[in-house]
Amino acid sequence: MGTIKTNTLTAAMREHNYGLQYWLYRVVLHLYLQKRVADYDFEQHFGGIKYLFVRGMEADVPMSGVYEDKPDLFRVEALVGLFCQENG
Repeated sequence: MGTIKTNTLTAAMREHNYGLQYWLYRVVLHLYLQKRVADYDFEQHFGGIKYLFVRGMEADVPMSGVYEDKPDLFRVEALVGLFCQENG
């Protein structure tokens, strides 16, 4: 049952293009934490991303309706490089 729910949440993330939002927010948060947290370390200070699908939540099923993931630092840094290129 858990796999079916996970596949449904992943499909919803793709259908509604939440992945784009996921990565944009992740890049911005990464840059913010680098500036605001002394000795910022991705693995230590970033716990992951959660999207809550309220209609998919069931009181008796822990984590139902919750899409969670933790992006890897390599991809985050690649996007930072792409979005934050210096002009000139």
